[in-house]
Amino acid sequence: MKKRLSLCFIGALILMLSFTMPNMKAASILDEVRESYATYTGSGYSGGAALLDPIPSDMKITALNPHDYNYKGVNAALAGAYLEVTGPKGKTVVYVTDKYPEGAKGALDLSPNAFTKIGNMEDGKIPISWKIIKAPISGNVAYRIKEGSSEWWAAIQVRNHKYPVMKMEYYKDGKWVNMEKTDYNHFLGFHMGSTSLPVRITDIRGVIVKDQLPALPSTAASQAYIVKGNVQLPN
Repeated sequence: MKKRLSLCFIGALILMLSFTMPNMKAASILDEVRESYATYTGSGYSGGAALLDPIPSDMKITALNPHDYNYKGVNAALAGAYLEVTGPKGKTVVYVTDKYPEGAKGALDLSPNAFTKIGNMEDGKIPISWKIIKAPISGNVAYRIKEGSSEWWAAIQVRNHKYPVMKMEYYKDGKWVNMEKTDYNHFLGFHMGSTSLPVRITDIRGVIVKDQLPALPSTAASQAYIVKGNVQLPN
């Protein structure tokens, strides 16, 4: 009887840990605060490294230093992320649209409307801290299919995601195939087929969601287009 109870206890403990450990990992990533400096720039609304055009002209945006932009060695890992930034005058939330090539670890190059929320423009450079937050968005994810994409080669970008997307895969021949993420914030696939495409995406917390994309064009797309997704990353 004691042996049976011990086995039950161990089983319950393993089950509990399987649920709590991912949540602990997610919490630690989202609670991680970076301390550095911020400058400001008028660029990033069009032609930014993350290729997230079009971006509303009144949106608070930022370029991100290479170390954090390519978080954990993943190209454009924090592209499209939302950051809560604290400066001398207060807090603001910004959208990552570009890379700040010369920025030190933790550094941001903010849009002027974001900079003025947390500091004085005449200072030019201010001390800051920031962390990744859940995106203040609604609706499902969306996918940008890059110009030139076809069933033979495709570059697919995930947009409107609650948390940064680190990984994307597609299902073919009974297995999931990893898609390399590029520095221009698209995932690359090859010989993906001429039928609808099962995909799954993994966010920075390790959370995975599955979706289905319509068939890619048989010949290279002359221009980029957007596909509405059917899912969203959970809170």
